[in-house]
Amino acid sequence: MKLTQSERRRMYLAQQAARQAMLDRLQQPALVGAPVSTPASGRRWLKTVAIATLIGGGLLAYSLVQFHPPTSIEAFLPRP
Repeated sequence: MKLTQSERRRMYLAQQAARQAMLDRLQQPALVGAPVSTPASGRRWLKTVAIATLIGGGLLAYSLVQFHPPTSIEAFLPRP
């Protein structure tokens, strides 16, 4: 699809404006504020609790369900 000269000019000007806006944002000084309370520590704590719960549940299930691992590979072979 071919654009007319005025459309090409309009596209060029829009791209230039977008580039300039991006460069202006990069040149602004970085905002440095007071340290914020770390929500990451709360997430870390939540992950730790979730992992401990999964491990505890697995150990509980292992103790409640009788698990007898097969003694040989023959248990996995189909019977004729």
